[in-house]
Order: sequence, then structure tokens, then C-alpha cells
Amino acid sequence: MRKIRKVPPKDAFRDAILMNDRTYLDYLERMKKICLSMFEWINLPDSCNARFLEMCLFYNGQAALLYDDDYGYINTMAADGGYINIYGLPTELNCYSYRFNKRRSLYTVDMGEEKDKECILVMNNYERVPTTSTISLFAYRLAEAQRTADVNIKANRTPILLTTDQKQIFTLKKMYEEYDGNTPAIFADKNLLSPDALKAIKTEAPFLVNDIYEYKREIWNEMLTFLGIQNLSEKRERLITGEVDSNNELLNLNLQSLLVPRKEACRQFNEKFGLMGDKAIDVKVRSDLYNIVKQYESITSDYNVALKDQQKLGEIEDE
Repeated sequence: MRKIRKVPPKDAFRDAILMNDRTYLDYLERMKKICLSMFEWINLPDSCNARFLEMCLFYNGQAALLYDDDYGYINTMAADGGYINIYGLPTELNCYSYRFNKRRSLYTVDMGEEKDKECILVMNNYERVPTTSTISLFAYRLAEAQRTADVNIKANRTPILLTTDQKQIFTLKKMYEEYDGNTPAIFADKNLLSPDALKAIKTEAPFLVNDIYEYKREIWNEMLTFLGIQNLSEKRERLITGEVDSNNELLNLNLQSLLVPRKEACRQFNEKFGLMGDKAIDVKVRSDLYNIVKQYESITSDYNVALKDQQKLGEIEDE
């Protein structure tokens, strides 16, 4: 007679590790989509690729714009080469990509060099730090918070600890799998499962999900602030003028830290290759994020003007 092999119980630890990784990657992908969609490159040559350019900046902190005799105007990854000049920048860049590798001098000012001898350095920020290094930390914290919430919900769903002898552990695990899967009725052999050997201890787990989600909201807003994206969770009417001004200033500075180096690369590219007017390349913030900051600045300014007018009116009435 053929023996039936018993299926081992579900490996809860393995599944928990898998869910931890999936949660982290999910948050990381959400944030990465925001980062890669923030800026719109205007008049970029057809032979260039804005998506790949932003990916290089996101992962490596820098990229290169150059002209190649075979490909035309292209953008590639970039690695420092040569020596460091007086401003702390490399004198040469190794411009590389898939099946492409060229070494070019770094363009600083127009010295009349041939256009295939120099390249433009595009910086993600003035420190040339990749965005992914910070975004991955935010994703880790959000994933930790979410998994903590998942565990807390499970603890409140089954707030008991079951104790039994070694012989009945496998049977008990199989029963719990059915319970965890919302099985309406669970059947067990009375000869295999002894009621005297089974005890339940209440764990009395507190419900912390609301506090955890508030913490998640703070982490998410901090990430948006880091990127320069407006994220006021409170209604504008509840904020005092100083709070609005302070938040707008921080948002604007964070946004400009990413936008200004990109615009400088556009200026150098246009200067190097003689692009002017409608042919000049440029970069702008997508979805009017910059205009949102300006809108709040305008609202604050109007409020301050109205407040001063009211104060002057009060002084006139006192006279």
C-alpha cells in the first residue's frame, strides 16, 4: 500500500520574510515612480532619452550629455575620470552605457573644442548624491510600519496563545491554517486531539493601528517634503502664517536643489552646441509643483497685506 506523504505546515517565518520584502519593494516602487516623473525635459533631441536620463540621476546621482559621431546627441551614465579641478569636479568623464563607452573632457566654458571632444555633466543635486539612497530609507521605514500594523491586526484577530504537547503540534497548526483562511467550520479527530492537552492563553494585544498609520503619514509627508512636493495634511485655514511660510520655504529649497543643477546642464548644453530659441533644451517641474509653492506664497502675501490694511484702519479710527 502506497504511503501518503504528510504535507508540512505552512512556513510562517518564510512567508513573513517574503511579505516584508514585497512590502518594502512596493513602497520603493511607488516613490521611484514619483521621482522619475517629477521633471519634464523640453526640446531634448530625439536621439536622447529623458527616462534613462532621470534613471541615471536617480540611481547614480549624475549623467552625461554628449555628441557622438555614430549616435548623434545622446545621454549616458557617467563616472569620474582624469583629476579633480579647483572646483572639485572631474576634468574628464567616462561616458558609458550598454554597448557604449567613451571618455570625454568635462565642459565648463566654451573654448572652441570640437563638439565630440567634450561632454556636459548633469547633476542630480550639487553633491551628486543619488535620490535612491534617501528614498530607500523612507521605503524601509514605511514597510516596517506597515508590517507592524499587519502583525498588530493579526494579534487582535487571534489574541490567544495556544499550548499543547509535542505530538499534537502538527495537528494544531493544520487547524489554525483553516482558521486563518476563514474556514466556516473546522473538523478534528477526537482521538488525535485531546482537550486536556490543549490550553489557550489570552495575549491581550492592544490595537495600535491608528497610531501606526499616523506615523506612516508623517513618514510619507517627510518623503514628499524631501522631494519638494506640497503635502500639508492640515487645512490651510488652521495654519498660522509663519507655519505656511516655513513649509513653503523648505519645499521650495528642496525642489530647487534638484531643479537648478538640471537647468545648469541645459544652459551648458545649449551654449556648447549653439542651441538657441525654440531649439534650446530646458527642464521644468511636471504637474506645476513649483506653481503650487508659489500659490501658497501668494495666499500668504495676500493675507499679510490684508492684515496690515486692517491694522492701519484701526490706527486711523483710534485717532
